[in-house]
Amino acid sequence: MKLYEFEGHKILARAGIDSPFFVVVSDLDEVKQARKRLKFPIVVKVQVLSGKRAKSGGIKIVKNEKQLFSFCKESFGKSFNGEEVRFIILAEKVEIVKEYYVAITYDTVRRTPFIMFNSDGGIDVEEIQKRNPRSILRIDIDPISGPRKKDLEKIFQSFSYSSSDPERSRRRIEKFPLNSSRIRSNNIDNFIDFCQRLWDAFTRFDCRLVEINPLAVVDNKLIAIDAKVILDDNGLARHKDLDVTSKGAISAIPTERELEAKKIDSDDYRGSAGSTFIELGGDIAILASGGGASLLVMDSLIAAGGKPANYTEYSGNPPLEKVEKLTKITLSRENLCGCLVAGAVANFTDIYETLSGFIRGLKAVRPKPSYPIVIRRGGPRQEEAYKYLSEFSKKEGFDIHLFGPATPISVACKTMVELSNAYKELQVTSAKF
Repeated sequence: MKLYEFEGHKILARAGIDSPFFVVVSDLDEVKQARKRLKFPIVVKVQVLSGKRAKSGGIKIVKNEKQLFSFCKESFGKSFNGEEVRFIILAEKVEIVKEYYVAITYDTVRRTPFIMFNSDGGIDVEEIQKRNPRSILRIDIDPISGPRKKDLEKIFQSFSYSSSDPERSRRRIEKFPLNSSRIRSNNIDNFIDFCQRLWDAFTRFDCRLVEINPLAVVDNKLIAIDAKVILDDNGLARHKDLDVTSKGAISAIPTERELEAKKIDSDDYRGSAGSTFIELGGDIAILASGGGASLLVMDSLIAAGGKPANYTEYSGNPPLEKVEKLTKITLSRENLCGCLVAGAVANFTDIYETLSGFIRGLKAVRPKPSYPIVIRRGGPRQEEAYKYLSEFSKKEGFDIHLFGPATPISVACKTMVELSNAYKELQVTSAKF
């Protein structure tokens, strides 16, 4: 689980790592109250899970109330890098002497945690790696004993010599042993203590990543200006005391269709339909069945060159009324060029019942869909369902193509893409005349 910056600061604080004083606000009334606790200039930062906030205008320094309220008013409830801004940090501006980059994470290949350090903080680690990948110091950490003092001393000695010439620093590390006359002992002790506290936060709260960028020197102290923390989902049950906001699709601003789809299951416990509904940018509507099969459907469609208009699925033998509602919502999208109804072979989901719900929803869509519809299902009452679909298609004039469980999902998806492309070409040709 990714955490917002302010949530990351809370975790670091519990390990004894300082940050600038800040207040978290969620509306303009809270901004008014928080303003009384801070002096200008104030650093304002939108709270989203995506990176590069500063480059996208999500972090600014405001010098007066007009700038403060203008920024907050323009940010609250708006989309920032595809996420809804629900919180903003108002932080004191501190005088920074020097900035660094430090992080602890896991190497999943070597199966060991490690610490990364760079003497140039405040910029993306990706940019650091592009400029000079060797400038990033990396040292593995024993998961039992934690970071070794001599390794942390090595890191400190490296960045204490020069931030502009990391290669020179590396050569000097090899040439000179650690010497107290070269490095102030109180500074190195502070650095070692800081890294040990960072390791404490990483292990105590079951983190996958703890990143501070920048780590700043302020009044001869190390301060976490920003905090990026990712918790291990498998360890969340052990940390119910953590005050964190649930994450996932809710971080993005839900569309009207997404909200309507979630209502389907709210008052009917029978099966599941629409509890997961995500609008995408394509033109082929998706009604998948089963979580695993639905992912295969999406992958196969994209691999065949198709672009899904949405992701949703139904499962657990939902009644036809719920499938009907989900169908109406899914097919209400404008400019569709196809509809794919697909899933694995069901064990107990009534294929006739669910596809009858699809037909009822299809009949209610206006204007009447003229695009191709591909259905690939299998399970109880499948033959009865397909007979009904075939008769319905001929009678009502829908372009429905039926495939049974003997046809691979990948083949059905490829057929869907071919039919959709032909439909689009026909639309273009018709428009010319």
